[in-house]
Amino acid sequence: MKTLRKQLTLTLLLTMTLSWIAVFAFQQYETTRSQTGARDRWLHDAASQMLASLPVSLLGNAAPSERFTPPASSRVDGDKIRFHLWSLADRRLLLRSPESPEHPLSGGFQDGYADVSADGMDWRVYAVSDAQGRVQVQVARPQSELRAQSLYSLKRGLVIVSVLFVLLAVVSWRVVGRAFRKVDRAGAAIARRGPFDLAPLPMAGMPGELRPFIRSINQLLLRVKGGMDRERRFLEDAAHELRTPLAALSAHAELVARSAGSADAPAAIEKLRLVAQRTSRLSEQLLDQARMDALSASADEPEQVQLDALVAMLVRDWETDATRKQLRIQLDVQACVVRGRLDALGVLVRNLLDNAVRYTQSGGQIAVTCGPAADGGACLRVADDGPGIAPEERARVFDRFYRAPGSVAGGSGIGLSLVAQIAQQHGAAVDLGDGLRGAGVALTVTFPPAGRAPGLGTPLQSRARW
Repeated sequence: MKTLRKQLTLTLLLTMTLSWIAVFAFQQYETTRSQTGARDRWLHDAASQMLASLPVSLLGNAAPSERFTPPASSRVDGDKIRFHLWSLADRRLLLRSPESPEHPLSGGFQDGYADVSADGMDWRVYAVSDAQGRVQVQVARPQSELRAQSLYSLKRGLVIVSVLFVLLAVVSWRVVGRAFRKVDRAGAAIARRGPFDLAPLPMAGMPGELRPFIRSINQLLLRVKGGMDRERRFLEDAAHELRTPLAALSAHAELVARSAGSADAPAAIEKLRLVAQRTSRLSEQLLDQARMDALSASADEPEQVQLDALVAMLVRDWETDATRKQLRIQLDVQACVVRGRLDALGVLVRNLLDNAVRYTQSGGQIAVTCGPAADGGACLRVADDGPGIAPEERARVFDRFYRAPGSVAGGSGIGLSLVAQIAQQHGAAVDLGDGLRGAGVALTVTFPPAGRAPGLGTPLQSRARW
């Protein structure tokens, strides 16, 4: 399995190894060139010193094979160095080292350096003549000597590089392992957690490079925790709010069953229908609440919404319920655009209409207006002439599940809390005032201009006024 620890260690070692190879190759090249230069200087100095030390009497009639014999204790290695002394006038060999060939080491008798082969070996030769051009000294050293020195330097360098490579590998592995130790501890801590432990990971002591990663994980944990909290609240709310309607629904169903065929059957069926309708509406509002809670944590981008068209469409949907209660809805819309989420805005408008239709008495009137606001935003107002809300209760009607005392319409206390929540998410202001002709209530939602509407990824601070 690939791990960051292995990849980082191997990358470090590979980089250092390639760098060392490049440096070592350059150093070996420089060393070989330096050794070659030192050998050539040695040949030059030896030949020049030998030429300066020879007496002119050597040009006499001495036989080429006659030479001085060194003492027995002397060690002369003829394989290491050879020299010749030649008379240039007649190309006659005057002196030579032991085991040297009788033919010239530098056949052309040209002064300077040359590479030659003699006796099955490669030699480096330097030849120098006296100023009068009478004699020439030829000095040679085997090329194998230079190659042996270079090979020795190469082996020594490879040993050093190998030892350093092993040391660097151990140190790198320990250093990288130490750097990832906190990550391993964090992973082990997460593995030991329970399924519902979503507490943020500790940031203390974490390296700077890992802080963005840990911060992102903590943000994810917070979002997951928020989602689980919303689900738990939804289940608790649903269990609490649906218990009474479901019990009433069951009781009315039994009443219908007992009154089957009697004169009370139509009334019992109508009551059952109303209870079922209220239960259905409560279920819808609970689902709307859960959906809005999820949308509040969503990172989806808002869009341009034609608010007047949305309001007109939903008013037409509510005309049937209004007609059943003999209510008259007056609609006045003008073109206006807001920036937000279409589904959420639909829930807002639908709950405003539901609140007005539910609490307005039979034969009443509802006025719905929608159009541009003075600051370039949009304004939605739903007013009725129903019983209204006492001024001292208006501060609480937007709380979830709150029902005003004396309410007879059987509301759930969710609708206006949804209106406040959605308005808050869209940066809108909610006003609650008197309704038509001084009666009832008027709910006004003022949206900011579409160009200045905030993002909807997180809930905004409330701007509601009541």
